[in-house]
Amino acid sequence: MELDEYRRMAAAADHHWWYRSTRELLGELLGTRLPAATATTLYLDAAGGTGATGRWLADRATTVLADWEPYALATAPTASAGYRPVRADLNALAHPDATFDAVLCVTALYHQMNADPQATVRELVRVCRPGGLVCLMEPGVRRLRRPHDVVTHAARRFSRSDLAELVRGADLELVRATGAYTFLIPPAAALAVLHRGEATSDVDRHEGGLGGLLGVLARAERAALRHVDLPFGLSVLAVGRKPGG
Repeated sequence: MELDEYRRMAAAADHHWWYRSTRELLGELLGTRLPAATATTLYLDAAGGTGATGRWLADRATTVLADWEPYALATAPTASAGYRPVRADLNALAHPDATFDAVLCVTALYHQMNADPQATVRELVRVCRPGGLVCLMEPGVRRLRRPHDVVTHAARRFSRSDLAELVRGADLELVRATGAYTFLIPPAAALAVLHRGEATSDVDRHEGGLGGLLGVLARAERAALRHVDLPFGLSVLAVGRKPGG
C-alpha cells in the first residue's frame, strides 16, 4: 500500500464514517465472543496499519500490531496506548506458537504482498492459542476492480465462501462468515465504471457518510447481523476458533 494511503488512514480514523462503523462491526462480531481480558491477555492486530480498524482491540488489552510499514508502526501507538508495534512479515511471524489469545486481520489477504492467502492464514493460526479466535475481514465481490484497489495494491477480492474456506483450510472451526456493507455494492460498482483505469483513494471520499446517511445504514445492517448472516457484501468477514483450550 502506498505511504500516502497510510497517512490518509491515520488522519481520517477518528471522523471517517467507515472507520467508526468498522470498529463497531468488529467489536460486535469478534469482541462479544472474547473472554474477559486479564493482565496476561495478548492480542495480535495483523497488518493493522495505523490502527484505524483495530484500536478497539488494543483498548481492551495489550495488542501487538504487526505491520511492514514504518510509518504505520510509528503512528499506531498514538491511536491506542495498548498497541505494541512490531515490524513483521505476516507470512513469517517471529512469534512462537500459541502466543496470542485472538488474532485480527483486516484487509491484508487481498494484498499483492501475500501471494498465498491460505498460507498467510495458517501462519496467523500458528501464533493463536488453542481455543483462541481468528477474525478475517477482506474486500468482497470478486469481480469488482475499483480505483481504490490500485492505490492499496490489491491482488484479489473475496466472496464469503472464500473466507470460510480459508478458515476451514487452516483447521479452524468456522464460527461465523458473513457479508457486510451490502448497501455499498451498487455505488462502488458505478464508481468502478466511471473511474476505470484511475487510482483514487476512497478515504478522501464522503468522510461524513453523505450527511450521516451511510452511518445510519451501517447501524441498521449491524442490527440485522445480530440475527442473520448476509450472503455477500462489499466487505466479507469470517471468524474461526482454534481447536483445544
